[in-house]
Amino acid sequence: MPRSLAPLALLLLLTACGGSGTKTTAPTPAPSQAGAPTSAAPAPSSAFSLTKLGSFDSPVWAGPAPGDPEHLFLVEKPGKVLVLGSDGKVQGTVLDLTSQLAHGNEQGLLSIAFDPSYPSNHRMYADMTIANGDTRVMAYTVTNGRAGAGQQLLAVDQPYANHNGGLLLFDRTGKLLVGLGDGGSGGDPQNHAQDLTSDLGKILRLEPSSGAAVPDNPYRENRKVWAYGLRNPWRFSFDTNGDLYVGDVGQDKVEELDVVPPAQQRGANYGWSVYEGTSRFKRDKDLQGGGSLIMPALTYTHASGGCSITGGEVYRGKALPQLVGHYVFGDYCAGKLLQVTRTSTGVTASTPLGLSVDGLQAFGHDANGELLVLSADSLYRIA
Repeated sequence: MPRSLAPLALLLLLTACGGSGTKTTAPTPAPSQAGAPTSAAPAPSSAFSLTKLGSFDSPVWAGPAPGDPEHLFLVEKPGKVLVLGSDGKVQGTVLDLTSQLAHGNEQGLLSIAFDPSYPSNHRMYADMTIANGDTRVMAYTVTNGRAGAGQQLLAVDQPYANHNGGLLLFDRTGKLLVGLGDGGSGGDPQNHAQDLTSDLGKILRLEPSSGAAVPDNPYRENRKVWAYGLRNPWRFSFDTNGDLYVGDVGQDKVEELDVVPPAQQRGANYGWSVYEGTSRFKRDKDLQGGGSLIMPALTYTHASGGCSITGGEVYRGKALPQLVGHYVFGDYCAGKLLQVTRTSTGVTASTPLGLSVDGLQAFGHDANGELLVLSADSLYRIA
């Protein structure tokens, strides 16, 4: 979750490349896969506006449920899952955990995900920090618009209150990905991110029915681990071709966006805390494990006004043809919405969409693929 507010300023974005090998230079990333844009022109900033759909209490996730094109679901960080009409008006409360959760800047109900088979099994998953601050991932069955008793799939002790990650996302094989930060404080003092025995600083990959590790996960040290070396992957998303876009929040200097093709996702090492962005962070530590090392596709510095990257999504809707194939993201402090496109060697330099919000918390999409923007207290649709 984003850190405390800093002065607003224009982001100066610096491009880098992703790949594998020793993280002392920036190797060329794998070429983009079929379906990703390779030379799309920047979308004109004058073409867009924000339509406000409603005001909410710290909204951090919004999206549709499979098989339900008429509604949106929205997560309020204090602990509620709301169901909305397509116009943004609240129609009911699916889940209310406000009395059970820790509440703070980076704690609370952090995301939900719907099972790909939701129309038949009605299963919904939630990532949260419970009253003592530890992470829990729970599964619920939704009946008549209300979630029943939860089934615990994952429990992770949190040594500090910050860097909880908290995104749940299904991959193309129907497995549940869980993003976890490095456990908090500053500088990863216990070196969790590079420790393959720890769940912290990782993307875990679980069987959604039970929470068990998926058998083809890569590491014997911890069978739940799919990728590691992350500081705080607050938000990440897949494009339709399988490319994974990860916004990993930096320490004091650099924010990074990673773009990882499918062939490099299994076992990937994102470099923290040996590296922050492309720069050495801990000179007395070495990278661990044997997965592909991921160099950032894009970095920007705090000196240019940002403080905490808010990962977004690649637009694949129909209402804004000039935006198709563009990845839209921003920064919690700067609030400006920006876009890049995938190329054969990384991503293009970012350009602004001419839109901004206060406290940019997250992005989402509706059932038609139209982009949603979540600020500190509001839900918008890009129009």
